[in-house]
Amino acid sequence: MLFNKKWWETLFFVVAVLGSSLFNLLLKFIFQRTRPSIHPLITETGYSFPSGHSMVSFVLYGMITYFLVLFYVKRFVKIITILFFSLLVLLIGVSRIYLGVHYPSDVLAGFAVGGTWLIICLIVLKIILENRQGNME
Repeated sequence: MLFNKKWWETLFFVVAVLGSSLFNLLLKFIFQRTRPSIHPLITETGYSFPSGHSMVSFVLYGMITYFLVLFYVKRFVKIITILFFSLLVLLIGVSRIYLGVHYPSDVLAGFAVGGTWLIICLIVLKIILENRQGNME
């Protein structure tokens, strides 16, 4: 996007991903939910709710998917892209439960908050791009 001088898209990509990380830390601080203690496969520190991996992966791969779908022309490629990244995000969430470091509700909350943040970022980006294009005409 930088090579094509898509400054607003680049800015919102960074804001979306970094913002989701910071928002996740804030929510963990607010809720302070301890991690599951029943036979975890790995040991994680910090709080459990919401799942940071689920939240940030939803936003990161959601933004990548959005931009790729905008740039692709063929409908089949768009569908494959959406399916691939959706499955990737789902598997990241499931892996956090499988590893025993999150409850299912942590992962679902991560997806819900990440999805909400992603939608907000994309709506604001769309409004800015439409206003800038309207001003250029």
